[in-house]
Amino acid sequence: MLSARRRFALLLCAVPLALPAARGEDDPNAAALVEVQTGTLPIIITAPQGGSEKVPGVPERMGVGVKNFATLRDNGTDKLAKAFAADLEKQLGKKPWVVIARFDRKYIDANRAADQAYEDKAAKPYYDAYHDPLVKALKAVKEKFGYGILLDIHGQSKYPDAVLRGTQNGKSVVLLRQRHGYAAVAGKNSILGRFEAAGNKVFPTAAAGEKAKEETGYSGGYTVSQYGSHTTYGIDAMQLVVGTKLRSAESLPKTAKDLADATVAFHDAYLKK
Repeated sequence: MLSARRRFALLLCAVPLALPAARGEDDPNAAALVEVQTGTLPIIITAPQGGSEKVPGVPERMGVGVKNFATLRDNGTDKLAKAFAADLEKQLGKKPWVVIARFDRKYIDANRAADQAYEDKAAKPYYDAYHDPLVKALKAVKEKFGYGILLDIHGQSKYPDAVLRGTQNGKSVVLLRQRHGYAAVAGKNSILGRFEAAGNKVFPTAAAGEKAKEETGYSGGYTVSQYGSHTTYGIDAMQLVVGTKLRSAESLPKTAKDLADATVAFHDAYLKK
């Protein structure tokens, strides 16, 4: 007859071990609410706050203890990111990496750290479904090219017809500045330098010079802070905060085209091998 200890040991062996929960990008329900494109260029485009889809089984966030809590989505930034990426591919013949949140910011704010991005554990796979492919893109670009640019698309209404630059005043583009100087961030061949030359408004302006500070509140959020070239990822990151008029249905195609033209010029000047 088996001893009580032996019977207990056999019982434990018969119980299946709990496996770790699948990461978001492997969860089909979560992955369906994030649009991902695998790229071949050293360019990554993200749009974390333009989605409008409800997250099943996840309540709206209440924001208790969250600094600068907000739930309004950046309308049109998802569409702008897609159009921008398509124009880039058309001009360069290669695909940029793209990660776009389809879920509404009311449920998950992908531009925040996890402990402030969502409040219900059921939201975690969706948050991971956004950040996991972004991290993969960063690592792939670093491995293949050694450098690259992450462009994080956001919206603002303070300056409806302008785009604001956010690099934490140069911190998240430190490697770009080291390789090519400040001209690569705000000079005539920089992304916003070219965008401005096409007749658009940008802040800070190209003429403002290296000492010009970025607009308070728009100088870069979690994405550029977490993934910029001052971190171990080693990829320069810039937040582009686009005004409401430039994201309107009438203006969006031109905005996307002008951003693509500007990014192609930047690519040829600073990223092309």
